[in-house]
Amino acid sequence: MFSSIFEDTMVTGNWQQVQRAGEEKQPVLFPLGVIEEHGPHLPLGADIYWSAAMCRLVKERLGALGQKCVIGAPYYWGVNYCTGGFPGSFSLKPETMQQVLFEIFENLKDFGFSEIYCFSYHGDSFHVRAIAEAIKRVNAELGIHVRLVLESMDLRLYGWQGDEEFLLVSNPDYPMEWFEEQEPSEAGLLDIHAGAFETAVLNHFCPEQVNLELAKELKSSSLSKEGMKKWLQGGESTREVVPLGYAGNPAGYQVVSKHVEEMLALQSADIAMRILKKGKDND
Repeated sequence: MFSSIFEDTMVTGNWQQVQRAGEEKQPVLFPLGVIEEHGPHLPLGADIYWSAAMCRLVKERLGALGQKCVIGAPYYWGVNYCTGGFPGSFSLKPETMQQVLFEIFENLKDFGFSEIYCFSYHGDSFHVRAIAEAIKRVNAELGIHVRLVLESMDLRLYGWQGDEEFLLVSNPDYPMEWFEEQEPSEAGLLDIHAGAFETAVLNHFCPEQVNLELAKELKSSSLSKEGMKKWLQGGESTREVVPLGYAGNPAGYQVVSKHVEEMLALQSADIAMRILKKGKDND
């Protein structure tokens, strides 16, 4: 659906357009990701492709509601603790990432922006917590409003309640039957990385980046509870439990694909409405 993560971002504009957007106090949609292995069927840039595409969807939704916004320069250097043992997974120390993000937010403030929403679809807890710490620091020290967009179902992964000031919690009204359509052999297992859902999402946003023929042939490596423990240890432990780098069932993308476009539409609509509300609350 798009040819570049820079498409329709401030990167393709000029300095006067950025200045005008800052003067108008337009909210910034900030795509974050990592460069990380995603099995043999997905590209290393899967997470930043996803974030950039979601920012575009939310921008379209906001535009339809009469709210201008700007998509920030994509950021794709982060923490890959779990998959750091694979070639192609670049990883920063959390404190390095926090400082880089702080200075990016500082730049955006200098440009005139005061409302920033961070989109990240990389679930590594060290990465997510680094984003959260950078946001908390910048909000306290610079007096602007930065928030991490997170789905309500993911709050428990990080021990958050949902009322934290550094979060914008999305809670789309998904039909429950969508979550009941899975292969019986996958029951009780965890599809968390480069599996059915991520393969379906990437195929929707940028099909040219996905090797579907290979995905159909890959056997499931969805994780049991014991497998999850090894995954979280990172390094060679991760490679031992998922030798090809994916933790899920890529072939299951065919079932997920039936609903992925509608699911992403519900997500983007919900996020856009919540951004509008937060903007009014900040005034």
